[in-house]
Amino acid sequence: MITVLGATGNTGGRIVERLRAAGEPVRAVGRDAGRLARAAGLGAQPHVGDAGDPAFLRRAFENADAAYVLMPMDVMTSGYAAQQATVGESITEALRSSGVPYVVALSSLGAEVPGGPNLDATGFMGTLHEQEQRLATLDTNLVLLRPGLFLESFLHGVDAMRAHGTHADSIDPDVALPMVATRDVGDVAADLLRRRSWSGTVVREVLGAADLTVGEAVAVLGPALGMPGLSYVRIPDDEMEALLRGAGMPDDAARLHVAMNRAFNDGTVASLAGRGPGNTTPTTVEEWARTLSGALR
Repeated sequence: MITVLGATGNTGGRIVERLRAAGEPVRAVGRDAGRLARAAGLGAQPHVGDAGDPAFLRRAFENADAAYVLMPMDVMTSGYAAQQATVGESITEALRSSGVPYVVALSSLGAEVPGGPNLDATGFMGTLHEQEQRLATLDTNLVLLRPGLFLESFLHGVDAMRAHGTHADSIDPDVALPMVATRDVGDVAADLLRRRSWSGTVVREVLGAADLTVGEAVAVLGPALGMPGLSYVRIPDDEMEALLRGAGMPDDAARLHVAMNRAFNDGTVASLAGRGPGNTTPTTVEEWARTLSGALR
């Protein structure tokens, strides 16, 4: 049995799909029974509950041969760091008490860097650093999966792109970042969960097909949105925070977003291994955008 947290999300959903296609028994964990219907239709066992409840997670991990774990990212709820700590501690406690022998944990590039006071060093990645530290205390075989920037992260700004004809953020326009489709991350995780061939703690980077600037990614996304002239505008950090707050993001999350972007800009968040065959994945930004074009128009 393989337990998959976040089974209705981008990476977890892909993992369930790939594992079931290979005939693996899967326990699909999520908060919404309706959204778990697709996993159930693939033959997975739906397991509905709150990842912040360690007793619920212990049942989800019971007798599992392996588990995929992640902390759901909800940037529209205030108290982001505290919420992440609650879920992270719950996951770690449940894994410890259930004794799952193989764990693949979704993290991020930059998670090796301490977040520092108020997570100012790396923004959102600071909570992932803390979670990696918690998971490292487990007596299990652990993969810390560190992907680059999800291409899907651009989709949160689609409404604003359509309204203004541009994509605005605080990443410097000349900074090229590893960008990866979530389906590639799911494929790597599913393969690890099936093989279970590592021992100890291993860091695995997933860098996508190429490093891209935000402008390069937006130029490809634009035609999928029916906006072939879509461009990128870099705005000052304080204006970016204000823009996010104006869109309804809590103050703490807006600050963490801009702190994360500063870490991209100054190279604090970057691949440690460097790009190579072992961490480059196949889906290009063009292929990713083609899969979106019908749904987004």
